[in-house]
Amino acid sequence: MNKKLFILVFAIALLLSLLSPAPVHSSNLVPCKDSQAFLERQASAPDSYYFNQPYKAYSEYLMCGDDGLPHLPLSLDRAVDIAIPFGLFLYIAGLIGWSSRAYLQASGKSKKPEENEIFINFPMAIQSLIKGLIWPALFFVELTSGQLAAKDREIYVSPR
Repeated sequence: MNKKLFILVFAIALLLSLLSPAPVHSSNLVPCKDSQAFLERQASAPDSYYFNQPYKAYSEYLMCGDDGLPHLPLSLDRAVDIAIPFGLFLYIAGLIGWSSRAYLQASGKSKKPEENEIFINFPMAIQSLIKGLIWPALFFVELTSGQLAAKDREIYVSPR
């Protein structure tokens, strides 16, 4: 298992070292109020509140490309705007998944596992949820110890 993990990490590191860094800022973006293509789009839009208000906001706050459409400039200042929601999503999805996994493992060890899957055992569910709060650490421990994945001999293969 550790050999496969090392190969995977090495391959990712090699791939990332070969990639050329992307420019941090886009030089072709201009404020939308100065973009001729954006002004043409704005002039050809229907005259209503639902078109005028967004165009007004875009022209004040956003940057436009050559196509006249608003774009978000890529910069390291904006990286946090993406990293925080992505990290929270990943943590919450992992929390839900790990808690569910822990509940199913605990219910499998009980006297009546089928009953615990139909009727929720709340004390067991709360314990599983608490375990799920530290899922990144538990994931790393199980990954390095080999408990996370089943052994090849434990996986049933249908005879053909």
